[in-house]
Amino acid sequence: MSNSTLPTIAPKLAEVMALDAALIGYQVSILFGGAVTGTLFGGSFTRRYGACRTLQTSLAFSGIGVLMMIIPSVVAIVAGSLIAGFGQGLLNSATAHLLVKYTRASRRNLLFSIKQSGVPFGGMLVALTAPAIALTMGWQWAIVCVAVLIALLLALVQPARASWDADRDPDADLSQQKFGGVPLVFHEPALRWISFAGLLFAAMQRALATFVVIYLVAERGYTLIEAGVMLSVLHAGGIAGRLAWGWIADRYSSTAVLLAVAAISVACTFALMALEADWPRAAVYALFFVFGSAALGWNGVLHAETARLSPPGMAGAVAGGSTFFVFGGVLIGPSVFAAAYGVLGSYSATLILLALASAAGAVLLLLARATASRRRRA
Repeated sequence: MSNSTLPTIAPKLAEVMALDAALIGYQVSILFGGAVTGTLFGGSFTRRYGACRTLQTSLAFSGIGVLMMIIPSVVAIVAGSLIAGFGQGLLNSATAHLLVKYTRASRRNLLFSIKQSGVPFGGMLVALTAPAIALTMGWQWAIVCVAVLIALLLALVQPARASWDADRDPDADLSQQKFGGVPLVFHEPALRWISFAGLLFAAMQRALATFVVIYLVAERGYTLIEAGVMLSVLHAGGIAGRLAWGWIADRYSSTAVLLAVAAISVACTFALMALEADWPRAAVYALFFVFGSAALGWNGVLHAETARLSPPGMAGAVAGGSTFFVFGGVLIGPSVFAAAYGVLGSYSATLILLALASAAGAVLLLLARATASRRRRA
């Protein structure tokens, strides 16, 4: 929720601050620039302080950063985005450590997908509530609500610390891995290609979630609340997709699932580019739900696949390393989209970047599968 609120209310925030709404793409990139940095510390923090304490640290940074965004100043929003992003970068190492610790390998795709369904669920909640709160109470109150929920969650996980952190190593040297799990991922070919695919999928995913409200309002005649409802449908599709793809991947093939996600994303991108204001609402709902199931539904399967390919005992470090690349995609995606829009002058035309990123990600997945197959034969 903390990384979705400002993009959801971007037209209102831009009006209040007298800025171009397209600049929200740079705010998202700044936030995930902080997240990329956080991923470098997630694995070592988890080993030394424990998964629960790392998770709480993540929440604390996110809450502080969100509260800073209440100040109607570009400087405050930039600083708050960096702090909140750093907190979010710590998270995946802790959660991957817990899921590998407590989950059977045969159920891992589904469990990782259930965990990852929190992302589109949070986005759906923001999309349904933040525009209405911003229009009736003021945009700051939409942010305050998120900060309150973060504080509550930070307190609620404290009773679990004794069991979750029982395997921590208080003497672990935080300087041992100066670049986290990034070198480990980069030097293992299958992990490298699948992480690069995650980078492209993440760039597509975040650009879509960041600009779809602005696109609908600016070029397709939707009101802010109507566009927020469509964004919530997109996130609802993401929830359903993460659960369904995880279940399918446990029974068939993770790579096949991710390739299907890429193909669906390409097709839905062209449908979104052709969208007209007079389309039946049922057709538009269906488009956004299906697009969300693919574009927002792949994360759990990809994280589970990287965990499967991890060396023994290194799932947390690999999660941090692969997340570095995924967050790198989130960092560059909205900025590249915003820059391309500045050249093309049309959100509809700029959407072609989503299809290109999805298709290139599919090529990298095929490289990862071929590399893993050669290694198994060897």
